[in-house]
Amino acid sequence: MKFNNGDIIHGFRVTNLSHIQEVDSDAYLMQHEKSGARLLYLANNDDNKVFFISFRTTPDNSKGTPHIMEHSTLCGSRKFPLKEPFVELAKGSLNTFLNAITWPDKTMYPIASRNDKDFHNLMDVYLDAVFYPDCLKNPQILMQEGWHYELDNVDAPLTYNGVVYNEMRGALSSPEAIMEDKAMEELFPDTTYGVESGGDPEVIPTLSFREFSEFHRRFYHPSNSYIYLYGDMDIDEILKFIDQEYLSHFDARNVYSAVKTQSPLPKRKIVEAPFGISENESLEKKTIHALYIALNDHITTEESLAFKILSYVLVDMDGAPLKKAVLDAGIGNDVSSAYGDSYKQPVWTIEVTGSEIDKREKFISTVDLVLRNLALDGLDRNMLEAALNRTEFILRENDFQGKPKGLLYGVRAMDLWLYDRDPMQALKYIDDIKELRNNLDKGYFENLLLKYVIKNTHQVLITMKPECGLTEKKNKETAEKLTAFKSSLSHEQLEEIVESTKALKERQASMETEEALKTIPLLSRKDLKREIEDDSLIEEDLNGIRHFHYEVNTMGITYLNIFFTLYGLKEEDIPYANLLTSILCSMNTDKHSYVELSRLSNAYTGGLGFNVSAYSRYDNSADYTPVFAIRGKALT
Repeated sequence: MKFNNGDIIHGFRVTNLSHIQEVDSDAYLMQHEKSGARLLYLANNDDNKVFFISFRTTPDNSKGTPHIMEHSTLCGSRKFPLKEPFVELAKGSLNTFLNAITWPDKTMYPIASRNDKDFHNLMDVYLDAVFYPDCLKNPQILMQEGWHYELDNVDAPLTYNGVVYNEMRGALSSPEAIMEDKAMEELFPDTTYGVESGGDPEVIPTLSFREFSEFHRRFYHPSNSYIYLYGDMDIDEILKFIDQEYLSHFDARNVYSAVKTQSPLPKRKIVEAPFGISENESLEKKTIHALYIALNDHITTEESLAFKILSYVLVDMDGAPLKKAVLDAGIGNDVSSAYGDSYKQPVWTIEVTGSEIDKREKFISTVDLVLRNLALDGLDRNMLEAALNRTEFILRENDFQGKPKGLLYGVRAMDLWLYDRDPMQALKYIDDIKELRNNLDKGYFENLLLKYVIKNTHQVLITMKPECGLTEKKNKETAEKLTAFKSSLSHEQLEEIVESTKALKERQASMETEEALKTIPLLSRKDLKREIEDDSLIEEDLNGIRHFHYEVNTMGITYLNIFFTLYGLKEEDIPYANLLTSILCSMNTDKHSYVELSRLSNAYTGGLGFNVSAYSRYDNSADYTPVFAIRGKALT
């Protein structure tokens, strides 16, 4: 079904439309007039349909309310009053994706399925969960998913418990997680990025049921929502369902959830933070140094793509100049970089691990010197071209490791949509790639380095120092705090906590009622396709070599696998065959150094790989063929 600008379909007005070549889809941007909900629909012939609803959730504290709400909304709702509807739903579902995700500034509820009935069922359960959750009227859900005092009897020690509380204790125990939290706090002190949306275990136990409920009332309204649909579906029927069952029951309102822009820091901040290691562990080479750089909030898609290429060339590529300089200076054992563009203001990070505390000055002076010299003298043109080709290949391939590609398109669109920019632009890259290729010899990347790094004072240099016994010390402080709190309570108050602990455990152990179970929509045989999909395998003979070929749409990419049989290989030689696979890409050859080979691979292919394997017969597992395999891919 094709729509035109201005069309109104079941309450949704089409506000923008475009064919997006990069994702082979007709894109329609819509607004639900009564409720204010936004909707993006990518129409194509992919039967792996995707739906999500997202909300812009911008906390001003680290109590973890967005994360706890994400968990809690999935614990029963108006139509589906079960404790865990998704456990039951999954038993009769053919979903290809089912989850919920919390980011620093948004919460997303995505599902995907290739079955029409299943897709409708999942969408219904998710929409009911976010708009009419049981957690708003049952405090036990907050206790279970967020936090609660736990006391088995009045003489037992008082403890904290809760799914998110325990999850975040684990998540924030690594030095990298602590470092990122501290860096974001220092980079963005005046915005939502300066707090931990997942929840700080030291702060989570201050969240009240009133605050929790108010958070839902404020942010979980259609006017603050972003609905995404992708794939081959009856869009008229879908829009009718969303409108009649849900959105038509809400009136549009102003929801203040905008992500503020952080004013640039006047100069680079230098901070330190400790992380715990065990008492008998050595402090040697445990320090981490990292430079975090915040970019501005109007960086273009072209500049953002260029920055990813720049990060790869400087740090991650074989022979990368910044990584080589830091390692050659003896500052640490490894250097890595990351470019995060799922924020209003993207953040670039350069990190060195396996270092010492006194190497901080050497680290930052080396980084500053190398980046200045590269900006003035120029970057290696061959490295830039190879990295640009590699990036184009990755974008064209869209390999999401088994996840539905439509879901990742939606996540990518949110990188602009959430900040009131055009989500369609986030999915387009062909023109940006062409422009970057045209600018390779014009100092474009060097100017990018000058503008966003060298002349940019919005930076934080953070040093993570190892401290023996810090974790044990914090656990002891928490236990002492709880002991002191317990001693301040009356016997009646203690009995009340014991009873609430018992009641919660009873609820968790109770079985779902038959009445509640019947509300869960399950698939029946008539909802399933009986046709078997089978891509035909074509066998040919190429100069005496057996060649097998699949005719499938691979977006202009050819995937090649070459197998050499290893019959006759001695058992004691098998480890050396494996060793060969790991060093082939990292050795000089007669014509090229391994660095040049890496550049050539990036310039002309999507990667080369080698491995030793064995394939058994389908009808006899004792009969197998050992092989040395070469796997490669390139634009056709």
